[in-house]
Amino acid sequence: MADVLDGGTGKSRKRPTVKAATRLAAHKVKSTIHLSVEASQRLDIHATMMGLDRSALVEKLINDHLRRYVVSDRGGPDGVGGIEADA
Repeated sequence: MADVLDGGTGKSRKRPTVKAATRLAAHKVKSTIHLSVEASQRLDIHATMMGLDRSALVEKLINDHLRRYVVSDRGGPDGVGGIEADA
């Protein structure tokens, strides 16, 4: 357990990143979340045991469990394919 946390600062030790076997994202966004100490520890332990980093595990959990709502833009690139206005 001492290997997982670095001196009780709440920050995990550096480990090599492993790409998750999920859909490729066009780009990534840095997000900050606030977790309880217990939730952070559980996330660390699960990520370590699964061979993932924390970000990859959170993305996997989101992709696996948050499927109710879907965001879709069907306008095509630069709005092509939508209603055209005559000038």
